[in-house]
Amino acid sequence: MASQKESMTKIVKSLPRGQITIPIEFRKKLGIGDDTILTLSLKGNKIEITPAVVREAGEDELREYTDREISQFLKNDRIDQKTARNIKRLLTEEKL
Repeated sequence: MASQKESMTKIVKSLPRGQITIPIEFRKKLGIGDDTILTLSLKGNKIEITPAVVREAGEDELREYTDREISQFLKNDRIDQKTARNIKRLLTEEKL
């Protein structure tokens, strides 16, 4: 049986605008789909990419973003429209 800490390595090439393709084996193992939001962290000279975890939290733990901040965030990141809509929906959902 394979260990959970089993290492997998693939070599990918960055596209002109810094985009990369995450290999299918990695996406399947991590459950990354078309609308998965990812967290990128720069740790020394390495980039760590992990699926973002959506969790319930108290109001005091959440930051409220203005429509202007959300629009600027989406503009600066230059992400596709489907992902932009998903992010905006997640950031502006009404609390139940």
